[in-house]
Amino acid sequence: MIGIREAHARDRDAILELRKRCFPDDDVEKQDARFWDWEFSGGRMFIAERDGRPVAHLGFVPQTWKIEGESFKGMLAVDAMTDPEFRRQGLFQRVAAAAREALRPSVALSTAFQIREAVLPPMREAGWQPAVRAPVLVKVLVGPSRPIGPIGPIGPIGPIGEEFLNKTAHVNREELTWRFTESPLWSYTIDSNDQAYIVSRRTTLRGHDTLAIADIAWTEMRAAKVLLREVLSRARAAKIPLAATLMTLSHPALPMLVRAGFLPSPHRFRFLVNLFDDRIRVSRARWALTWADTDHL
Repeated sequence: MIGIREAHARDRDAILELRKRCFPDDDVEKQDARFWDWEFSGGRMFIAERDGRPVAHLGFVPQTWKIEGESFKGMLAVDAMTDPEFRRQGLFQRVAAAAREALRPSVALSTAFQIREAVLPPMREAGWQPAVRAPVLVKVLVGPSRPIGPIGPIGPIGPIGEEFLNKTAHVNREELTWRFTESPLWSYTIDSNDQAYIVSRRTTLRGHDTLAIADIAWTEMRAAKVLLREVLSRARAAKIPLAATLMTLSHPALPMLVRAGFLPSPHRFRFLVNLFDDRIRVSRARWALTWADTDHL
């Protein structure tokens, strides 16, 4: 018999074994116990279990959303997976439905970034509905590099990010300091001047060596343009062939990146929302999202 329940820290190793069975070659760092302890230190997990062995899973990471000037507690759904031996039995939909009911009393909304098509039907059945799509934009880095100007450290990301995004629906940028500075395995570069910051990470995307821009914000657009040129020039000097970013159409930085040569690729994330608070109107929200709002990079 298969049961559905909320998981706990003692289930960590069994959940990591499930991940190895589901995604042996994808995001292998997520199979590391250190990464799990960091990501889910404040999160929640739900599993389908047979004979003490997890066979399906859906995890959640806390986020605070700013929507139309109000703050709302949310949970980002991550690590959706079902053991290959137990697929096509409706287990994941049952896990998602159980998670929805458990989360409803404590948060205003739950979000998700759907990539694999198989995940969408059970998530929709459990209440997560598509809101917007977020394309991955790509720029080929060719030509000579230019001198790099002064790059400074940055403290809490919030002061620049919150002002920059204040007319959109977005995750509280101050919370991203944890994401970018405390990960045990993902190393980010945070470049900044007094009026802008860019967060990036060199990684492999679809088999290509890539500079991934995770987040960008400014109080003065010219400062951000200068910083972007410097970051891309440094990537060229390091012989990185591609730069990429994920960004929704409502994000204020999109026009600047398009002018800088970033073009849509065939790859898109679908952003899903499950609302538990009637004050939030999905149709009225301008979702300003980047890779910083996901757990994929």
